[in-house]
Amino acid sequence: MTPKQFTGLTLAAVASLALAAVVHSRADSWSTGAATGIKLLPSLQRDMPQLSTITMKQGAQSITLERKGEAWSLKDRGGYPVQGDRVRALLLRLADAELVDRKTRNPERFSVLELEDLTAKDAKSRLLALADDKGKPLVELLIGKRSVEQFGAGKGGTYIRRPAEKETWLVNSEIEINPAVNTWVDTTIFEAQIAQVKQVDIDLGSEKFSVLRASGKPANKDAYAFAGGLPDGKKLKSDYTLEDLVNAFARVELEDVRKPVAPAAGASAPMTAVYEMENGGKITMKVRTDGDARWAMVEATGEGDAKSATDAVNAKAAGWEFKLPSWKAEQIFKKQADLVEDVKK
Repeated sequence: MTPKQFTGLTLAAVASLALAAVVHSRADSWSTGAATGIKLLPSLQRDMPQLSTITMKQGAQSITLERKGEAWSLKDRGGYPVQGDRVRALLLRLADAELVDRKTRNPERFSVLELEDLTAKDAKSRLLALADDKGKPLVELLIGKRSVEQFGAGKGGTYIRRPAEKETWLVNSEIEINPAVNTWVDTTIFEAQIAQVKQVDIDLGSEKFSVLRASGKPANKDAYAFAGGLPDGKKLKSDYTLEDLVNAFARVELEDVRKPVAPAAGASAPMTAVYEMENGGKITMKVRTDGDARWAMVEATGEGDAKSATDAVNAKAAGWEFKLPSWKAEQIFKKQADLVEDVKK
């Protein structure tokens, strides 16, 4: 080998070592090895019979699901029933999850994977904690962002970290947790057949008015009118104004739920909407303001043909207050002045 060839090989080797060092440095920051086939939670199946609570937290939001027998409910919402199939889907994804790739150990990069400490400012990480009936922790994980279609079309992964550890991992399961109540419960408080609504009575405290459907007319824009007619010099803002007011009642859904809370001293009286059906049934919704939220209590009355529908509403609504989406409360509780405008001369 000539000196020139030796020098060339030496320089090539040095360059290769330098490149390897760079690659290793990057890998150590983001990915330090695969672990395909190793279960994320190998003891979960064994611990499943003892599983009693599932707690989820993100920022100021927190929720705890509690199991009693085979049924799940909201422990911190007075025991409101939870959709069991949603809980089972979460547990199945956890049980199936396998560690695929070890990621960064650098705390400064945890936020990129949404795995920063839960108490960090503007943290997007979510805590998932499973415990047994004695409160003993079974699982604690920080759940980060999902990696969409990481493992082919329709199959993504999720970044995770155990709170006390620096190791971060990509697992081959889409683990989606959300501490919002409406993620875990049947959100529909009631549904109404608009074609059967013959009268709506609105009481805002400061004013009252009623909307009637003309006898024998189908439920459409031409069927509704104010009881007593329009105010002098006014017309409806559109042909659909009153139909939209009635249609707001078709499906009412909740954002949150709680046991009834006594109103604060000096609180204003609740607003009331009463929907009367052709079969004699009535649904009464009383809504009061609590801070920035609107909370509704719902009661149905009616016998004969209306009894089955009445019983269905009361079975779900009796003994609870429901937080309404703000847009839904605004749809239902409009002032008459919001529905009419001056007639142009």
